[in-house]
Amino acid sequence: MMMGSMMGSVFFILFMLLVLSFLVAAFSAGRHKAAPRTNSRRKRTVQRRPGSEAGRMAMQRAGYEGEGATDYVQVLDIGLLAYRHTNEPKLVRYGDVLMDTHHLRPFAELWLPYRARGTVRFEMIDGEGRLRYADESPYDLVRGPNTLLPNTWLPLREKAVAPGQWRLRVLANDTLLASHVFGWRPVGGGEIQEFVASDGEMSPTLIQALERRQVSQAMSLNDLLADQEEWMG
Repeated sequence: MMMGSMMGSVFFILFMLLVLSFLVAAFSAGRHKAAPRTNSRRKRTVQRRPGSEAGRMAMQRAGYEGEGATDYVQVLDIGLLAYRHTNEPKLVRYGDVLMDTHHLRPFAELWLPYRARGTVRFEMIDGEGRLRYADESPYDLVRGPNTLLPNTWLPLREKAVAPGQWRLRVLANDTLLASHVFGWRPVGGGEIQEFVASDGEMSPTLIQALERRQVSQAMSLNDLLADQEEWMG
């Protein structure tokens, strides 16, 4: 009788050990299966290509706290498209704008770590601190790079340009992302004139954005306000 009781205890202990071993093995397998999901998220992360020096400096001037952070919006590029005598613009990213420019159009390239829909505002402020241009529009932004080109421009033909250093500002949902500076240069001529008018090549995405937006269909803030503030003083 005692022998049977001992055998039953041994079998019970062995049974419990087998159950515990099964539970430990199942738990370990579950942990190993969960690991690839974390790795897959990392693989889906959109890599950010290096931005231009103009974009980096514009973020610094704006005092943008998200500069360099992988989970914040970044300004990859920023500048101006200067239209002089034709509908073909000259890219001005670092140099000054020639004073015979007919109209001026800003652009920016933003990098996002996620999809978003928000309002982006472009502003141009002259050397005296007066707002000369503003465009505020909603944008559907994808994860990764986004080239933004407003539908409006700043008309300059036969207008007196305020001297000094101007600022191009880019704001997203009231957060100042970039503050880009540029000046004005009298028309000189020859090779120097062409160099000043164009200091870089346009990216394919900027060219595509230009093709989608015809200058003849745009209207600027100055047109809407009938140039009241600028030209009456």
